[in-house]
Amino acid sequence: MALVLVSVSAEAATRWVNPLKQDYYTVQNQAWENEIGKSFVRLPDRAEQSVRKPLWDLSRNSAGLSLNFVTDAPSVTVRYTVDGQHSMPHMSATGVTGVDMYRVNADGKEDYCFGSYSFGDTITYRYSGLPAGSGEYHLNLPLYNTVKWLEVGVPDTCSFRFLERNDAKPVVVYGTSIAQGACSSRPGMSWVNIVRRELGMPVVNLGFSGNGRLEPEMISLISEIDASLYLLDCMPNLTPKSEDEVYNLVLDAVHSLRAKHSTPILLVEHAGYSNAPTNAGQLALYERLNAGQRRAFEQLQSEGVPNLYYITHDEINMPADGWVDYVHPTDLGAQRQADVVAPRIRAILNMR
Repeated sequence: MALVLVSVSAEAATRWVNPLKQDYYTVQNQAWENEIGKSFVRLPDRAEQSVRKPLWDLSRNSAGLSLNFVTDAPSVTVRYTVDGQHSMPHMSATGVTGVDMYRVNADGKEDYCFGSYSFGDTITYRYSGLPAGSGEYHLNLPLYNTVKWLEVGVPDTCSFRFLERNDAKPVVVYGTSIAQGACSSRPGMSWVNIVRRELGMPVVNLGFSGNGRLEPEMISLISEIDASLYLLDCMPNLTPKSEDEVYNLVLDAVHSLRAKHSTPILLVEHAGYSNAPTNAGQLALYERLNAGQRRAFEQLQSEGVPNLYYITHDEINMPADGWVDYVHPTDLGAQRQADVVAPRIRAILNMR
């Protein structure tokens, strides 16, 4: 009987806090907060009528979203449920469905916190041995799953407070599965999240696996966001398109955004395929797509379109072992892309 009483007491000693039940918005890196700020999704409900169903379904995934909080707790537990499969053949459960926690250090950088985890109907991450004193923590949410509910627990003798959403103008990334986070080993290692940590500013992840196609419906939605920079990285999902079709899609996307905003636009080329050196078809494929986008960029430059920038395939220079398969990056590949993208954004925005 004494053992049972101890167990009940230990459970009661944990205070659970739901970020969506605060009287302010807590979800970071999310656009349309007035419409979806009390959820872990990426597009507003009205978008369901304008975008294709596969894209809509992917917009329910929490890629790029995070929760920031301050606590003096020596241990933090996160528990939540999802409504999708925990893993994929080429992407682990920790990447598809896991969370990732970082602590902000004295220099303002984020230090990784390892948490033990268990995957079941309810997924649990436990972080223990945390530094003494109050600290700020950033919790990255799953890349490829839909969070149904989530709570953070700390000892009830400790302080805890979710931070309000950062309202600074975000970088908006529109792209493919690679932007969504495939195939990073954990959420913090997706290239978009690495860039966010490097810049120290909000980054909205609108990467949709197989569905980042420069469609006018999505460009229209993106143009609603008051951003500091728009990054378009859709070439890997345009494989059925001819060079001319890619050219026209890029022209239309940039013209549409520029009609509403003078915000910088950064176009990113296809990073290539792991087997391009050994497969002539794969080599020709990504070169065709990049040629179409490069022509569009040159045309836009000739038109005098301002604040337009470009990253080439050769600048990315993906390492030979930077892929999990033929196109999705490993953590090494994601880091490489971030190492190219983050400094370029910093330079465009004149950040120190």
